[in-house]
Amino acid sequence: MHLIEGQKKKLNLNSILFFLLCIIPFALIWSRFIADFSLILICIIFLIKKSFKLKNFFDNYFFKFFFVFWIIISLRSLFSEDIYFSLKSSLPFIRFAIFALAIQYLIQNNSKRIFTLLIILSPFLCIVAADGLFQFYSGANILGYPLPSLAGRLSGFFKDELIIGSYIARFSPILIGLYYYSKYLKYIRSNLDYYLIIFIFFLLLVVICSGERVSAVYLIASFCLLIFILDAKFINKIILTLTAIIFLSLVIINSEKIKGRLIFKTLQHINLVNQDTFNYKKLYIYSIAHHNHIFAAYKIFKENILFGSGVKMFRKICDKRYNVNKYSCTTHPHNLIMQFLSETGILGFLFYILSLFYVLLKLLKIFKLKILNKISDFQRCQFFFLTALLISLFPILPSGSFFNNWIGIISFLPVGLYLSTITKRN
Repeated sequence: MHLIEGQKKKLNLNSILFFLLCIIPFALIWSRFIADFSLILICIIFLIKKSFKLKNFFDNYFFKFFFVFWIIISLRSLFSEDIYFSLKSSLPFIRFAIFALAIQYLIQNNSKRIFTLLIILSPFLCIVAADGLFQFYSGANILGYPLPSLAGRLSGFFKDELIIGSYIARFSPILIGLYYYSKYLKYIRSNLDYYLIIFIFFLLLVVICSGERVSAVYLIASFCLLIFILDAKFINKIILTLTAIIFLSLVIINSEKIKGRLIFKTLQHINLVNQDTFNYKKLYIYSIAHHNHIFAAYKIFKENILFGSGVKMFRKICDKRYNVNKYSCTTHPHNLIMQFLSETGILGFLFYILSLFYVLLKLLKIFKLKILNKISDFQRCQFFFLTALLISLFPILPSGSFFNNWIGIISFLPVGLYLSTITKRN
């Protein structure tokens, strides 16, 4: 009797954990508070469940690596120019590592949850994308949210926030990974790959319409990688690629909004084209604003090369000492390399670069297996979980703040999914 009650309790806690995980993709659109609150509850319940196995909990290379990084940034916050402001971001940052471990535990405890995540995320992403496309053509989404005032942009369900493209681009490789994981576990048929291609192409079309250039680059890369890693004849891959290129080219050429945002605005922002004339006197890194953010971050980095200024301190120090023009300062440098250097110094940057190299090396190993025709669906799922993580770590293009709650949740979700693939499943 006691055994049955214990099993029911364990089942209920696991069910609660998984339910909280499932609502996060929805909450990331409509309520960041609910998303972060769900994450915190996941961490608390997971710690309660694992409290009797603390040794096993901490005996994890990922957690040890993250824990050292967390200690360093938290200690640095204690000596920052605004201790509370910095510490309130660095100290709770440990929750993302626990969140990833909780996901790993849930999947290893019941692998069918991978398939459940797939059937939840697939239609939801489709609805988000369809709503964005509806807003693009009708001028308002299904809830009546009008097109943003900024020309060539979409918001969809996000209302005033122009991040629908980022949301879709970041979740798409996760979706592909879930698909191949489910396929490997025999939860879905093995002949649905072309439907997946069509679905991801539809998502790509919406991201292009959203006017989010960085997100478009990310999803184009994911789409190309999907075609490359697909188990199909070479001629079929060529046909798919050419069809996609022709169709997207026609969409861009025939839409003044898309063409203006993705092509002409980009050339203007880097100062390559100015009022229909070529100006090579001074080119900007991405745009004049990004250019100034990066140089302000570099000046902050030089103040404390080893430890940086402290998490979230870019905005504070920039406003105090480096606000030389209206483009100089913002909430973060919009570039991961400069954010880590300015806020965590060489020491914190080392953790970032090691993480990036780890992801790249693992991707290259799977890439090699594909070239040798020795790849399995299990390795394909790992490949796309790593691709989702690479998007969050990508060093070159403009980025959100690494220490932002929204970015943190959507970045550490694939970490947990990948961790579930590198240790033995129950």
